[in-house]
Amino acid sequence: MPDARAPLLASLLLLAFAPRCAQAQADPGALNRCVDAEGNAVYTDRACEALDARPARTAPPNPDTLPANAPVVRDCARTPDALVVAVEEALAAADGNRLAALYDWRGRSDAAANVVMPRLEAIAASRFIEASTAHSAEGSDDAELAAEAAEAPPDRLRIVHSPDGLGTGETAEFRLVRAAGCWWFAD
Repeated sequence: MPDARAPLLASLLLLAFAPRCAQAQADPGALNRCVDAEGNAVYTDRACEALDARPARTAPPNPDTLPANAPVVRDCARTPDALVVAVEEALAAADGNRLAALYDWRGRSDAAANVVMPRLEAIAASRFIEASTAHSAEGSDDAELAAEAAEAPPDRLRIVHSPDGLGTGETAEFRLVRAAGCWWFAD
C-alpha cells in the first residue's frame, strides 16, 4: 500500500522550491527588487548578483491592506517636506535607486516600471537644481482656486534639473501620494 504521506511531502517540496523556480524564469526585462550588503533596497532590471546584492526574500506587504495602526517597518517621509528632503538627498547623491525608493510603485505593472525607472535614473543622473512641493491650483487665475491652494496641503512634487548639466533647468512634475502613513511621489 502506498504511503499516505507522499502527496503531502511532494506538496511541501513544491512550495519550498516554487519561488526559486519562478525567480529563475523571471522576465529578463522585469524590475527586480534586491537587497545590498548594507540592507538597502535596490531596484534593477539586471540580476541582483550583478550589483553584489541578493534577491529580496519576500515581497513587501501591500500598504493598503495593512491596518491603520500597523507599525512601519522602515522609515519613510511622514510629511511632504520630509519627502522633499529625501528627494534632494537622492538627487545630490545622483542615486536613481534611492530616488526610486521614494516613488509610489503600488499598482504599477512591470511594463510601467520599465518606463518609470529609466526616467528616474535620468533625472538622478542630471544636474540637480531644486525640489519643491506645490498645489496644482497654485497661481490659478480663479481667485477661489488660488485661495484654496494656499490652504490645502501640496499635491505636486516639482524637480528642477539640468539633463545637459549646463543650461537652465527642466521641470519634472509628479503627483504627491499619501499611503500607509507616508508621502510618496508618482506619475
